[in-house]
Amino acid sequence: MRIKLHPILLPFFAFLALTGGLSLYALIFLSLLVHEAGHVLAAKWAGMRVRSCTILPYGGELSIPKRYLYSKKARISVALGGPIATALLLIIVSFNNVPGSAELKKIQLAILLLNLLPILPLDGGQALSTLLERKEKRQQSKSLFLMGSILLLAAGLLVLMNGFPDTLLYMCLAAFLLFQNISSYRYRKYEYAYERLIEKQLTR
Repeated sequence: MRIKLHPILLPFFAFLALTGGLSLYALIFLSLLVHEAGHVLAAKWAGMRVRSCTILPYGGELSIPKRYLYSKKARISVALGGPIATALLLIIVSFNNVPGSAELKKIQLAILLLNLLPILPLDGGQALSTLLERKEKRQQSKSLFLMGSILLLAAGLLVLMNGFPDTLLYMCLAAFLLFQNISSYRYRKYEYAYERLIEKQLTR
């Protein structure tokens, strides 16, 4: 399994470095690694093969070949593996007075609350989208969920603009997630056609 850093992390961490937040940078990066370790362990437990893990500001994304062929239970377990790992780290830090524990608690809370939002591709959105998915109408349900994510992110971006420049980092994150959802929505038909092709090949 390869671990990669998404290019969006560079301006994110550069901003922290310029504002004197190098220690915060280290704590955030450590927290993101723990969060993703939770996803990876859950995927291994579910019998999935993880090709790569890309670290992002809100957590990360696992590349799992033919993920849609696995059961709902397995996919939901993987989606919730990250938040569970973050929640466990939050509990450990809360009951142990370690250096930087106050900042660590804030970071875990931020990562946990952000990832549990019902928005794709966040963990909460992944889990809820999978839970509501119907096999015979998978394309329609995912399309509707993507549209809902786009609307929520667009509304959130407008709200965050009122706090500019203090909310600049959150605006960048919301814009990045919005772009991801718009791209997924545009190419959803091609993705679904590929999935159907693979399913037909497997049932021959």
